[in-house]
Amino acid sequence: MKSTHYLIGGLVLISFACKKPESVPPPAPDAAALIAFNSENIEDATQHFSVNANSPIYIYGEKGTQLYLAADALEDSEGNLVTGDVQVELIEIDKKSEMVLMNKATMGKSGSNHATLVSQGEYYVSISQYGSELTLTSPMTLMANIDGFDPSMRKFVNISNEEDLLWEMAEDSLLEEGEDSLEFNVTYDILPGEWGWTNIDKFYSDPRPKTEIFAELPEGFNDTNTEVYISYDGESNALAQFDIWTGGRFTEHYGLIPIGLEVHFIAVGIVGDELHYSIQAATITNNHVQDIDDFAAISEDALVTLIDALP
Repeated sequence: MKSTHYLIGGLVLISFACKKPESVPPPAPDAAALIAFNSENIEDATQHFSVNANSPIYIYGEKGTQLYLAADALEDSEGNLVTGDVQVELIEIDKKSEMVLMNKATMGKSGSNHATLVSQGEYYVSISQYGSELTLTSPMTLMANIDGFDPSMRKFVNISNEEDLLWEMAEDSLLEEGEDSLEFNVTYDILPGEWGWTNIDKFYSDPRPKTEIFAELPEGFNDTNTEVYISYDGESNALAQFDIWTGGRFTEHYGLIPIGLEVHFIAVGIVGDELHYSIQAATITNNHVQDIDDFAAISEDALVTLIDALP
């Protein structure tokens, strides 16, 4: 009888030994955590000022941006002239790392397509009182310090209600060039109805044949929990963003990326409460597919250093 028990026990052990362990997929990124990450960086970058609406308003940003608004040029939601102190918010973005941290890529609308923009600065401006946004009755002037003046640059405005920006050339797109003993600057007006984001941009231009590109990510990574960007080598602030998820992978789907272009793919997500990233160099080929499978944990400061060091 004992031998029978030993035989049964042995068969059970053999069956367990032969059973393959179930594969456990790695943890997927947290979509809510990524949104919170972007929002926190936007909050950290927002500069706050308190000024009197009945006097001329002069604002000087940390990166040299200057705002000017004439006295008595603000109304509340009922059309009443605003009196007393108001609160001004200003964000200045002039680096690719800031665009990634705040999810503010340079994608512009060109006809029915989206195309990459080269930026010389993204700016958020808003004025409120008691938590309610006010209305301009005359333009506010924005003067931005830039690294040299490119006459093809224009004023662009945000036309998207989403967190991801989509830029369109403004009707009053021409910029006014200035220069003092130390730096170049450009000036444009923020018109009534243009609170929020404005940008100094031009469309990226390349005569080479164009192609569609795709980015494939590990299991569990998708458009809800991961952001994927393309940094154009040689352009300090040209950062395209994959905005379409189809067939289980990202695509920009417009077929406007030049074949032969040297780029770096940048992908970010939050996995297990830690920032994860991938940065891969590539030269765009026809029907390019980028396999982004090397995500690793990184600190925010280290990621900023890596992005700012890209060519």
